[in-house]
Amino acid sequence: MIKVYSDEDFSAICEQKRKVLFAFFLVTAIYALIGVACLIYRSSLPYADPLLWVPEWIAYVATVLYVVFAFPFMGIKYYRIRKYYKMLYYASEGIKNDEQNYFVCFEKCDLNKDYVDVIACVFMIWNKKKQEWMKRVAYIDSEKDLPDFNRGDLVRYITQGNFIIQYEILARGVMEIKEEI
Repeated sequence: MIKVYSDEDFSAICEQKRKVLFAFFLVTAIYALIGVACLIYRSSLPYADPLLWVPEWIAYVATVLYVVFAFPFMGIKYYRIRKYYKMLYYASEGIKNDEQNYFVCFEKCDLNKDYVDVIACVFMIWNKKKQEWMKRVAYIDSEKDLPDFNRGDLVRYITQGNFIIQYEILARGVMEIKEEI
């Protein structure tokens, strides 16, 4: 079976998460130092000094810049890294499903599952209860290379949370798939 994710992927996302947190804490420490310095400077000035407004405005500007930095940085960048980290963690530790289905096509549209950009792999599966063919969608990470699936291939794949983490092509072009599916 071909593994989609390796230990190096998990190590790389751990390192990236650590770097992003370090950058955030560094900026937070600089903001705190600016705040403390402004407070100390303002408290050292006499009561009616004409320069009382300077440390206040420096603190106001620093606060606005910090908030403008923190919300997008932690709300977008770190959040997406954390979700990718969680997905890779669950891929190694979570419950997995092993399936064999016939491949139909890739759907390359702007999809994201659990805030991870993905490409949908559509498979056909036989529903024993309804006695008909149904679609089954599994997801491949868009940052990874697409598997060499062709229409009608019998593919064995292992998913965790609907992400394909391992796959194997058992037979090529076994089934002829009609276009309406």
